[in-house]
Amino acid sequence: MDSILEIVDPSRLDRKYWYIIFLVSLFSLIYFISRSFIRWIIHRKALLLLSYIIVSLFVLSTYFAISLLNGGINNSFFQSFPLIMQSLATFGLILILKAMIRGWLK
Repeated sequence: MDSILEIVDPSRLDRKYWYIIFLVSLFSLIYFISRSFIRWIIHRKALLLLSYIIVSLFVLSTYFAISLLNGGINNSFFQSFPLIMQSLATFGLILILKAMIRGWLK
């Protein structure tokens, strides 16, 4: 019984476990916020916005994964990151213009 209490004792936890607890709590909070946001998007039938968010997350995840596989975050990462963000913003503007034109034609 003493060994179980030693594991739960906050003063005996390593710093790594505090980070894990913090990150899991943060992920849970982000999950519940994003879940509500996605339900709102689906309720409003804004599938274009949802697809933009999914594509953006996929592009950013792929970019970070490739950056980490190529030796981590270095100068080339910081030089190309604004280009990726500007490309995603331009893609979003194109989707907005497409939706506006489609709305005007109806």
